[in-house]
Amino acid sequence: MVAQYTTLTIAHFAWNSHDELICGGASMAGTKIELDVQSTGLVIVDMQVEGCERHGPGVKPVIANIRGLLDRFRAVNGKIIHVQSVRTKDHPEFTVFGRPYGLLLGSPGADFVEELRPLAGEEIVQKTSHDCFYKTSMEAVLEKLQLQACRDRIVVTGIGSSNCVYHAVIGFHIRNYTASCPKIAFMAFILSHNPSRCTNFVPMLTTSM
Repeated sequence: MVAQYTTLTIAHFAWNSHDELICGGASMAGTKIELDVQSTGLVIVDMQVEGCERHGPGVKPVIANIRGLLDRFRAVNGKIIHVQSVRTKDHPEFTVFGRPYGLLLGSPGADFVEELRPLAGEEIVQKTSHDCFYKTSMEAVLEKLQLQACRDRIVVTGIGSSNCVYHAVIGFHIRNYTASCPKIAFMAFILSHNPSRCTNFVPMLTTSM
């Protein structure tokens, strides 16, 4: 089994009063999705210095694409949530499972990459596991932004499609939000015989910068 990184290419994106994205997943090909500003949230998962450095230079185009998407949400006063993964030295990852210290709260490595730093007033949800809902403020932030289950769509981006992006999408999915991953806005760590997990259960939005 050979592990590899892959970025997925894109087709079209444009913000209007009602945005239209073309789905690129096999089961959704040719289907238009209209995104209303008030009923759509952008969730950017763990775009932090330490994680991005670990992925190497191949992550740079993904960062640029997420920034382009972020700029479009900002231009229309869209609803934006930044997820930040942090740890303290007494976290079980270190004390029980013996992993080396990483993403320590307040450390430079846990900070957001420069291109995707939140602006004043944008929501930040800190988490201490792959799950952005477990013991976090995510539910309260969704309520504050008036993003509702069974009605609204969450666009999820990030580099960890096999880990944190995957768990974020699952979290929104089981809470009855419509979750979508832009093809241009995540990096998938996959096995040669196994496609990116996110494509198994959510439409892959195609966009272009």
